[in-house]
Amino acid sequence: STDYISDWKDYQLQWEDDAFDTEMTHVDLSSGDDDDERRSWSLRLGKGGQIMSLIVNSGESIANQASASAIWNDLVQQMVAVDGSKNYATVNGTAYANYIHGSGVYAYASEGTNNPPFYNPKLAMNCGGNDCTMIHWGQQAHVPTPWDSPLLYYTRYRNCGNGIIQYDMAMYHFGKTTQTFTYFNTPWTGVRTSTFPHMMLSDTFGNLYDKHPLNNFPSDRNADQLRNMDTTGGFTTFAEQVSIPPYETPFCVDSTNPSNWYYCDDATAPATLERFAFDVKVSNSAQATGHWQSYGLTTGSTVRMRWCQLSSAMTQGNGGWGSPGRVVVITNENTGDAFESDFVIHYCWSDNYTYMSANETSTWINAKFPLGSAIRVAYKDTSGLPPDQQGALTFVHGQNDEFDGSLPYYYSKSRLRFGLTNANRDGTVFTTNFMGYLRNEEVYYSRKFMVTDVLSNMEQVGNDLKTEAYEEVVSAGARGSGESITLYTSDGSLFFGAGIGTEACPETIVVCQGNSSPTSQTPRPLFYIQCGSNTVVTHDPYTDPYSGSVPSDNGFKRPYQCQLDEFDTTKTGRASWKLLGFFADDACASLEQHSTYVSDYCEQRTPSASPSMVSSDIPSVVSSSSPSKVASSIPTVTASNTPTITASLSPSKVTSSTPTITASDIPTITSSISPSKVASSTPSITASDIPTITSSISPSQAELCGTNPASTPNNGICEAGEDCTNSPNDCYGELDGKPQRRFCCHGGSSSLVAYGTLCTDSRCSSSSSSSSSGCNLSNDPVTWCCGDGVCAGGGETSNNCPQDCSTNNPVTTPAPTVVVTTAAPTLSSPVVTTAAPTPPTGGCFGRNAWCSSNGECCSGNCKNNGKCA
Repeated sequence: STDYISDWKDYQLQWEDDAFDTEMTHVDLSSGDDDDERRSWSLRLGKGGQIMSLIVNSGESIANQASASAIWNDLVQQMVAVDGSKNYATVNGTAYANYIHGSGVYAYASEGTNNPPFYNPKLAMNCGGNDCTMIHWGQQAHVPTPWDSPLLYYTRYRNCGNGIIQYDMAMYHFGKTTQTFTYFNTPWTGVRTSTFPHMMLSDTFGNLYDKHPLNNFPSDRNADQLRNMDTTGGFTTFAEQVSIPPYETPFCVDSTNPSNWYYCDDATAPATLERFAFDVKVSNSAQATGHWQSYGLTTGSTVRMRWCQLSSAMTQGNGGWGSPGRVVVITNENTGDAFESDFVIHYCWSDNYTYMSANETSTWINAKFPLGSAIRVAYKDTSGLPPDQQGALTFVHGQNDEFDGSLPYYYSKSRLRFGLTNANRDGTVFTTNFMGYLRNEEVYYSRKFMVTDVLSNMEQVGNDLKTEAYEEVVSAGARGSGESITLYTSDGSLFFGAGIGTEACPETIVVCQGNSSPTSQTPRPLFYIQCGSNTVVTHDPYTDPYSGSVPSDNGFKRPYQCQLDEFDTTKTGRASWKLLGFFADDACASLEQHSTYVSDYCEQRTPSASPSMVSSDIPSVVSSSSPSKVASSIPTVTASNTPTITASLSPSKVTSSTPTITASDIPTITSSISPSKVASSTPSITASDIPTITSSISPSQAELCGTNPASTPNNGICEAGEDCTNSPNDCYGELDGKPQRRFCCHGGSSSLVAYGTLCTDSRCSSSSSSSSSGCNLSNDPVTWCCGDGVCAGGGETSNNCPQDCSTNNPVTTPAPTVVVTTAAPTLSSPVVTTAAPTPPTGGCFGRNAWCSSNGECCSGNCKNNGKCA
């Protein structure tokens, strides 16, 4: 438990162990000074994928929760998605919210979601080193609900060092029916106000300033606390103690009509404004109230007074008047008597009453503040700590510069929304809103950062990172399909397993094939759901494993309950979900209900990688990957892929595919398929069909040349038909990060690959890897000769031309026509250049490549944002 630091509310604390899933920690040693402590952190991730605790040097930074129904599923750091067309839409006369939380559902005793709380089911997880990635099925937060949740939430946390945490978020819409989500928190979070009471915004020049005073959330001044990201410097900071100006009442009245009030900085207000002054309107107006119970304040501490008479109420309090960390002193200017308040709840409720906490009783206040007393309000302490002596927490959200008005998934610019809560939550709400659409079979992705450090470093770190933050929406498969996944079973078996990539699964039947990431061909997640001893394989995560169908309870969804007993439906349990991969609809339908998934199904059926020390009485069904260390008493029926280390007692009945390492005492009757590994003492009179692996003692009398197809994988040349997606070892590219920085090098004169860039671009030859050592804009076949310094692949390998090719041979293509000549060859040398990317005659750029005219784009359309359509 972190309660000794975090000071959780009692109704939360009892469920801390149940909510907790994984912890990441970082002890910073980057500078070797005291600031290292400010860059150290402990991040605790909840079962639903949410950040339930972030402890930094200043203390706990995640807020407490609102009530016993919000057990680390409300004011935590999480994604939220809303279908605006269904949010609070009525079903049978009742309105139901449509909020899909990135944490879990609210804890209601009537639904059994309070004991224990129900968090988003974890489908997959991969944590190690400096990364932790989770996939969860997002849940409708308000239960029971008539609404589905077709969203998978991906969260990735990466320790970047120096107090920086990269926070990647993704949502995948796997629904079959048409549904569009229109409002998003990416993320929603609550910063512990008592730890970081000061919120600082960045201006467009990248300078921080204190946002003071801060109103409640949702604010009665939404225009001020609801702002587009492009009006900021790309980051927002929360600090321990910055200096603040003396208190000044934010309200003004019209001097010609004093009952009408305005915010003093309201540009639309009349010119006849004057600052509002409070005074006691009624004798003995101070009365004790019970508001302390609702706002988490000291028992019996709240009072109300008659300070104002207005035509309209100032119904909400202002953080600058108190709230945690902003104590104000209320003074009778006539007598000098004063008391303190750490929370002014309402200015003028019902046009008359001021509600607040007080460190004095109502009797004392009435005696010291008689009718007509002029009231002065001032902060108790306006001084702050030097920036290099206080900790801070920064959220780097970027400036939404990917918004250019042309992207179809935006309907407005992304924005910030923030404000204070009450003392019970002890949190400042801070959220970034993606203002766009997420439709079926689309992925929303966002990269942001959190930074803990001394305040004096935050401007530099924020400005350095803000260009790395971005968001986008892409179709399923647009960023690749991941690895292939194959599900296997055997005749009559109720067990099945999965193979990843080329993993073998002997003596089985292929049920279906899919991918580890969704694509347009394999868009649907396949779930393995288990409840007690009952199991089911299905595309619908609401399926009950006992019945194999989706329970129908007047249309309400209760995924937190599954049936355990055939006759007693009150006996329910909690199911578990596993994501098997992404497949085409019903491709795996033959996996019957109650089939059991075995995680090492294929491993159990695969022969050992190392040979047995002694021979088996019964041979293996499949051949071993390594030979036996002793000779078999009976020769194998078929040739081994790898020769034995010692000679067989009886010769093989067929030629070996690989030659022996030492010469045989008796020559073979037929020629070897591969040449000897030892050079001949006398050169061949004529050229061999297959050259020797090592050079001859005397040279051959001819030179080896040939012709390859236009593109050869892994030869270090970016050629026609190759690009960064199908030949990443030849053509460099960057398809991650901000869209305007992406590029994909390709050979030849044109390509329709996304972000296509001619390989003559200087970026294509700047990789530190082996990629892009050459570039060829020609579509003609490549002619080569051994000794030209380029390993062309195809017919030129390390076997026949070691001076051109390293021991890591390129992947071979269909064998070229090999010619033997004594004349000097004419080489088609690859063009290597660092010229600016200009399409050649007849050439064009692919989608999203930078352009200056329509003719440069293969689509014929250079958009207004300077990129090809």
